Amino acid sequence: MSPDWNAIRLDLLGLDEPMRASLREMRPFFARVLPDILARFYHKVRQYDPSCGIFKEGAIQEAVRMQLQHWNLIGGGDFGLAYLSSVARFCEFNQRAGVAPQWYIGCRQMFVAGQLIGAVEEEVHTPQKKAAMVKAIAKANMLDTEHVMAFYIGADRPVRKDAITEASDHFGAIMNSPTIASDEHEHTARV
Repeated sequence: MSPDWNAIRLDLLGLDEPMRASLREMRPFFARVLPDILARFYHKVRQYDPSCGIFKEGAIQEAVRMQLQHWNLIGGGDFGLAYLSSVARFCEFNQRAGVAPQWYIGCRQMFVAGQLIGAVEEEVHTPQKKAAMVKAIAKANMLDTEHVMAFYIGADRPVRKDAITEASDHFGAIMNSPTIASDEHEHTARV
C-alpha cells in the first residue's frame, strides 16, 4: 500500500484541524479581499509583461475566477481531490494561455500571500487572531506552492521526454549519416 503523500504533506506542514478551522474562519475574508489583490497582481503583470498570454481573449477573467474558486477551497480547509483538481485546472489553463510559469507559480503565489498577510495585519487587531491567520495563510501558501510546482514539473515531464527522444533520434540519424554515406561510396567504388 502506497503512502498518502497528501496526508503526509498536511501533517508535515502542521495543517491540522485547528489550522484548518482558522482557514474556514477566513473564507469570507478571502472572498472579500482577493478580487482587489488579484487585480493589483495582474496590473503589475501587465506593467512588466504586456504580451503575457493572460491578457488575450478574456483569459484574465477566467484566471481570476479560477483563483477565487481555488482560494475558496483553501478557505474550506479541505486539501483533497477537489483542491488537487483545482491546482491541475489552473496550471493547465495557464499553460494553454501561454503564461510563463514564473507568473502563475512564484510571483502570483508570493504576491497573493504577501497581500493577504498585509490585509490581515491591517484589519485584524487581536494579536492572537492575527498570528493564527498569518500562520494559516503562510502554511496554506507553502502547501499550495508545493502542489503547483509538483503539477508543473509532472505535467512537463512527457514534453521533456518526447523532446529528449526526438533529439536522440535526430542525433542518431546524424551520427549514422556519415557511415551510410561512406558505405554507399564504398559500394559505388566497387561497382
